[in-house]
Amino acid sequence: MTKKQFVQQIIIRALPEIGKLSATVQYAEQLWESMSFYGYGADKVPKPEENQAYYQALSEKQRVAFDKFWVAFKLKKGRNEAAMRWQQLGELSEEQYSVIIEAAKKEAGQSLQNGQVRKMAQGWLHERRYEDFVPTPTNTKKQYNLTRVRLENELANLQKLYDLSPDEALAAQILVVKAKIKGLNG
Repeated sequence: MTKKQFVQQIIIRALPEIGKLSATVQYAEQLWESMSFYGYGADKVPKPEENQAYYQALSEKQRVAFDKFWVAFKLKKGRNEAAMRWQQLGELSEEQYSVIIEAAKKEAGQSLQNGQVRKMAQGWLHERRYEDFVPTPTNTKKQYNLTRVRLENELANLQKLYDLSPDEALAAQILVVKAKIKGLNG
């Protein structure tokens, strides 16, 4: 507590008449000085923290993931503080970053009731609210079919190009795609 806060608290508690206000202030100041003499006065005044640029302190991997998060979260307030919280997460895997980013997209898409406000990014990260969002499981059968169709289309296109103009580079690409299809089929 500062001296100013102490004096204000004494005045609030005493509620002196206007004519006795200066006497109450003097009493509070003398009380402060006496308490300080016995070691109960002012605490050491904390030095203001340097205004760090937390975003600049992020590693390249963290910065790329944070930028994706920042776009997904869609509440553009407190970027430096959010970067501080992002840095506190440490180096995560791409998968972990993507889970947080997906959760941020879901958070941004939620509608709020009248009178509600969204949590700012730094608080959302600090409270680990991304853990509230369960990642949507991918439909493995659907994913398999999409990948297979994409590879088969790529193979058909490469085959057409090769039929029009046989080339060793195209033949090598065809073999690579066939190997991917074979690997996909197990």
